[in-house]
Amino acid sequence: MRRVCWHGVGLNIAAIGAAIFIPGAIAQQSALQPHSMYEPPAAKAAASLAASSANVPADLLTSGEKTDWQQTGVYAEAVDLMRKFERISPLAKMVRFGTTAEGRTLYALILSSDRTFTPAEAARTDKAVILIQSGIHSGEIEGKDTALMLARDMVITKRPHQAAWLRQAIFIIIPVFNVDGHESRSAFNRPNQNGPAITGTRPQAQLLNLNRDYVKAATPEMQAWLKLYHAWMPDFMFDNHVTDGADYQYDVTWDMAHHGDMGESTRDWVNDRFIPELNKRMEAGGHLVSPYGALRTMPDGSRQFFVEVFSPRYSHLYTAALNRPCLLVETHSLKDPRTRAWSNYDIMVHSIDIVTEAPQALRKAVRAADAKYAAMAGDRNAPPIYLAGKTSESSHPLLYHSLKSAPFQSEITGTMVPHYTAEKDDFETLIHDGVDTTAEAQEPLGFLIPVQWKELADELALHGVRMERTAKPLDQQFDTWRFTDVKYAPAASEGGMMTDYTLHPVRERIAVPAGSYWVPMHQQRARLIMALLHPAAPDALIRWGFAASIFQSLGRVGAGPYLTVPIANKVAEEHPDLMQEFQAKLKADPAFAADPQARLDWWISRSNYQPGAVNRYPVLEVWEKNW
Repeated sequence: MRRVCWHGVGLNIAAIGAAIFIPGAIAQQSALQPHSMYEPPAAKAAASLAASSANVPADLLTSGEKTDWQQTGVYAEAVDLMRKFERISPLAKMVRFGTTAEGRTLYALILSSDRTFTPAEAARTDKAVILIQSGIHSGEIEGKDTALMLARDMVITKRPHQAAWLRQAIFIIIPVFNVDGHESRSAFNRPNQNGPAITGTRPQAQLLNLNRDYVKAATPEMQAWLKLYHAWMPDFMFDNHVTDGADYQYDVTWDMAHHGDMGESTRDWVNDRFIPELNKRMEAGGHLVSPYGALRTMPDGSRQFFVEVFSPRYSHLYTAALNRPCLLVETHSLKDPRTRAWSNYDIMVHSIDIVTEAPQALRKAVRAADAKYAAMAGDRNAPPIYLAGKTSESSHPLLYHSLKSAPFQSEITGTMVPHYTAEKDDFETLIHDGVDTTAEAQEPLGFLIPVQWKELADELALHGVRMERTAKPLDQQFDTWRFTDVKYAPAASEGGMMTDYTLHPVRERIAVPAGSYWVPMHQQRARLIMALLHPAAPDALIRWGFAASIFQSLGRVGAGPYLTVPIANKVAEEHPDLMQEFQAKLKADPAFAADPQARLDWWISRSNYQPGAVNRYPVLEVWEKNW
């Protein structure tokens, strides 16, 4: 009988085949747990993790600790532990900050040696505020237990190292963000992960990914989170995850905005202080760390390492748009769950150490960044603001710690499939960890949102943006954009259809009703406003489907080509530049060239025979406020 081995797990092909073809039966009766072929030597002791659990009463331990990390508890366990911490320590307070789609309560734990449990009280202390978030993808769950362990270290067992943090910082801990997903428990939710035995799901109950929802805020969970975040405006944040992919030696990878995607001078703090210290301290503790990214096979057959470039729909780029660093923690799914917990615990400890050793250095950098970008509003001599980027082609040397693999013939696929081995594969390569800017723009004095597009203003309000209402109607020339070549993604994404387009700056006479929304850029959230409202930004609200009706053609022009072709001819006669653009499109797009109606519509959409607001961006860019 043939047996195929994958990561040390034997599969009985005949037995599986029999199970699959039993009518009405579940194909797989037990979950397969893959594992890494390499564990770091220091993980065996996981000394820091063990020390946190030592001599702790059983009722204050998490399920992870009690089961050597083979199991994770239900949400009620996390809530119960937070209540116990609050009951035992006057330095802890559990707060309700929202409700999930299925009606469960979202809780956070606030830790403060000054017993300052509100944003206003905390601001008076001038301490750093640190947010620890876990379980946004609820199958990636060791961060839940380790965050609760850190809370216990600080206020219950009062371990000197961790308790000292409270002299410099206030903590907000969300042990589980995706609560509904966490409670949808199954052994089959994470087929690419080595335990725990039963975990939650990646999306929340509406099948939306919370870590794509920071900008559009389509979920009740994110709407609640935004209210909490913007009330506190933490100086530093953790977002704890578990990644999958190739097997390798690294036990933890990380990402943090530190290029044009992070505001100066916070960027300088991240590059000069945080990143070098984090890597040095983690490696000294026996960890093997790497930036978050992946190897790519190049045309010459070499393997090079590329980081990924993110946008504000993700946690760590959302906070970066607010000039505040967030560490995206990615332990590895194939490592033993105890190894993942140890890595997660230690990377938080070392990061908090770096912040609390000189908290004012970070706070001053954040405040300076806020002030810098607010002051740039309306300054046409100021440098442009980063909106989007791509992984840089530039590189520098890297010693990468991979594992060797050997292919085997798969009966299932009929092809050769890679199988990792325990043999180290250390090789010199190149790392591409820079970000090249692909879209940027200067800050206007502000943006004007006509009252009929209130949905945009309501969304800005969720993000803490300050706005004013206009007292009188306006009818004057405004700067905005026209859209052409509007395309929708081929499939739905996060409950909607992402939109792409070509932008054309225009200045047109536009009537704006009284009661419209003036969004001044001279405010703390200036860079975030650019990310939300500038149409060149990759996560601009218009791309996510807000004000999507502007892209609708409002009826057919004329009765047929005998009327509409003369209109197109007239536009072409008056605008030779459009004819050049049209001819270029015919050459570049064969499908378009072969579609007579598409060709005609292209011209009609550029005529004056459509309502003026069709394909015109409804948000107006203002450089001089004259009302």
